[in-house]
Amino acid sequence: MPKTHRRLLAAIAAIAATGVLLSLTGCARHDAFPKEYGHAWLDRMTTLLGGGEDGQGGAGGQLLADDDDDHGPITGSAALQYELSGPYDVLAVCRSTATVHLTIRDFTARKEHDGESTDPRTVLDEGDIVCGATTRLSITVPADADGIMLDVSTADRSGRALWDAAIVPRGWTP
Repeated sequence: MPKTHRRLLAAIAAIAATGVLLSLTGCARHDAFPKEYGHAWLDRMTTLLGGGEDGQGGAGGQLLADDDDDHGPITGSAALQYELSGPYDVLAVCRSTATVHLTIRDFTARKEHDGESTDPRTVLDEGDIVCGATTRLSITVPADADGIMLDVSTADRSGRALWDAAIVPRGWTP
């Protein structure tokens, strides 16, 4: 092959490699999430899973890594203080990741300094929420519980993972 062809091919390869490198850099750059990231999905899931007039509430949100912690799973938690006792189902969904693990505990509340502290007691149920499907966990809340705690975790550190859960009468379907 003549020298000019080799130089031309080398120049094209260098330009192509630079273009690919720039493209990869652009893909790897993480811009801030839009201000309303996930709100429409969370609103829709709350409406769908909410249990209608008989629903007992729920919680959800975006799972973000703490800036100080760059290892381990991303976690979230919500304490729901309702007068719940007896049998319920917790319907849970997630999006933008593979799975989110959900643990449901009952708790007692106690006054502490200027606020209130929750002391988790018994694990009522737990399981993996496979994103794209609804997970149903059945719980029986003790009569002496002050509420339930929903603890979630995921290994996905992208910050895109969303979850939503609703407490509904046992057997209720959306």
